[in-house]
This record gives sequence, structure tokens and C-alpha cells, in this order.
Amino acid sequence: MADAPGVDDPDRPLQVIAWNAQVGGGAIRRLWDRITAAETDGHTIPTVLLLQEVFAAGPDLPEVVDDSAWATRITGTPRGENRTDIVSFAREASLSLLYVPSMRNGGPDGGTPEDRGNAILANVPLSSGHAIELPFERQRRVAVAAKAAVGGHRIAFCSVHLENRAPWRRAWRSLGSGRGRQMASLLGIFPGCFEADAFVLGGDLNTWVRGCREAAYTLARSRFPLPEHPDPRPTHHLEIGGWLRPADYLLFRLPTHWHCEYRRLDDNFGSDHYPLAGTIGMVADR
Repeated sequence: MADAPGVDDPDRPLQVIAWNAQVGGGAIRRLWDRITAAETDGHTIPTVLLLQEVFAAGPDLPEVVDDSAWATRITGTPRGENRTDIVSFAREASLSLLYVPSMRNGGPDGGTPEDRGNAILANVPLSSGHAIELPFERQRRVAVAAKAAVGGHRIAFCSVHLENRAPWRRAWRSLGSGRGRQMASLLGIFPGCFEADAFVLGGDLNTWVRGCREAAYTLARSRFPLPEHPDPRPTHHLEIGGWLRPADYLLFRLPTHWHCEYRRLDDNFGSDHYPLAGTIGMVADR
């Protein structure tokens, strides 16, 4: 886990972005530049990205052996910028990073060794990193959680990516019960693993049949009840047919008198998911 210099200004809202970056297909540099463009007065806006389907690459990854398991390689390339792994980007931009791979991105096919998983990327220091392995359905899924001090407050964050479908022999679980089981397991650990003033859960819950009525979402909302009126616009272009579905969510549990909101951005930055951009308005201790 790498750290960035601190940003400690209680008068500035905290920006939180949740986004599935489609394993390199999403233009992370362009998204970062867009959401930090308001920093024109010489001050840095504290910003945390909760990312899914990012990747790390390079010769330091373990070799794939004959009995290894791996996921089919996904190699999207964003328009207008190079395909960049999350570790390189965090290093180049001097950002804090907690990245935990969930699976190998492709097997022994001659391509560059890669893995993919979830990450928290921020321009504030991160601490108390947790990797939370979810109940297995079809692919290995690991949520990541960390804490940051912003404006004198402790805020805990979690980035999660639930299963999109179950194995064929348990196909009925694709309708929602598998994701509900994963969310229940996650909530048994986060947010209870942190002592903090506020909590944020963001990610790709892969809801598709029943949308916001799926157990994964209703369980999450029972613990993270804000905002009261989430942006209802769908966020993901489904692989079959390309129609949009609600899949991504940004949820908060905040102290009294704090406020939050989020909206879906109109640009998907090359990914098949649209980012959710939220803010938390913090009340300074008196």
C-alpha cells in the first residue's frame, strides 16, 4: 500500500468516485484529470477512487503453471491514452494505492503477465488496509477496504465487485442469491473492522434481474442508508444487446449533519461502466 501526501482541509468536501475500469479499457488518467480539474485555486480537493477491474502487470507476477486457474484475458485499450496498470499510474501520479488482485488476467498465452482486482486510489494517505475474500461463486472475488483521515475525521472506504453469474450447475444463483450471499459476508466484516466517523461502500454489485430489489443492494442499503435519493440512471452496458442496466452503487453511513450526494457521469471514459461521482460534506468538530 503506497501513500500520497496528506490533504487536511475541513472546509472542502471529499470527492468519492466508484468505477469499474474494465481491465484497462477505462481511461483512468482522463477520469482523474476530469474530477480534479476544479483545483484551480492552488488547493487540492481530497479525492478517493473506489475501483473495480483494474490490473497490474509485469515480470514480477508469479508464473502460470499447468494446474493454475485463470480468467479469460481482458485487454481493453482506452481511446486517447495508453493502457496503464494501476500500480504504474499511482506511482506516476504520486497517489496512495491499495490494490488486491482477485484473479489472473489470462493464462499462458504469451501475453504480458497480468492480474486483476479491486483498488482504492487516493490523494490522501490510506491506512489499515484490508483484503476481504468473498464466498466463492464462479470466480474469486476480493473486496478491499482502507481508512483515511480527511479534515480531522476518520473515514473508512470499501471497494467491492460482486459476481455477475454463478456456475452453470448452480445457474439459479445468478438471479441474485449468490450476490446476496457475498454481500452478507462482506457486511459481516465491513464496516465493523474499522473504528471511524463515517463509512463509504462503493462498487459494481452486478445487479441485473431485479436491480435495486436484489438482496445484495437491499442488504447494503440497510447498513448504508445514504443518500436518501440515489441517482437512478443505469450504469453498465450489458454484454448481450448493449442495453444499460443498474449495476454500480455508492452508499454512505455518515454522522448527523453531514451530507452526501452522487451522480452518474455522462462520460464512461472508455469503460463499459459509467463512473459514479459523489461528495461528502463534513461538519468540523466544534
